[in-house]
Amino acid sequence: MNSLSWALLILAAMVGAFLFAAIGAATLALLLAQVSDRLARSDEQRNC
Repeated sequence: MNSLSWALLILAAMVGAFLFAAIGAATLALLLAQVSDRLARSDEQRNC
């Protein structure tokens, strides 16, 4: 493979890794928001 092919391969791998990390971070943020909302709701029901 020539240098252009290697550069494109590395660029594609970097973009894929970035997308994987971004989707993982967004999923984690949504999960934490849901858990926080559930905890806040259970506190309101107990009148704490």
